[in-house]
Amino acid sequence: MQITNKIHFRNLRGDLFGGVTAAIVSLPLALAFGVASGAGPVAGLYGAACVGFFAALFGGTPTLISEPTGAMTVVITTIIASLTAANPDQGLAMAFTVVMLAGIFQIIFGVFKLGKYITALPNLLKST
Repeated sequence: MQITNKIHFRNLRGDLFGGVTAAIVSLPLALAFGVASGAGPVAGLYGAACVGFFAALFGGTPTLISEPTGAMTVVITTIIASLTAANPDQGLAMAFTVVMLAGIFQIIFGVFKLGKYITALPNLLKST
């Protein structure tokens, strides 16, 4: 079965309402995650906007909705806290670089279709 991602303007109204609904739901979440990371609420808004843009650009399904998640807050907060503690002047820039590199790796994994191997991860972790 082959799925083609073509733009259909007959779905424009539903797409607009879906996008506005997803934005309304993710707005408070993005603000909270920005505050929790220590970078401020504006950083959360920029992060949510970037996630939405790149998910739409590189997304694989027509019904994809991407937004920040709680697990990523813990990871990014740890990265920001450790890098800014180690280097107060450049720590935030280094944390941004780490997050961007993680995104690049995800894109590379998607291009090479390595996501199918994630199903083996629970069995691998269980055996250790």
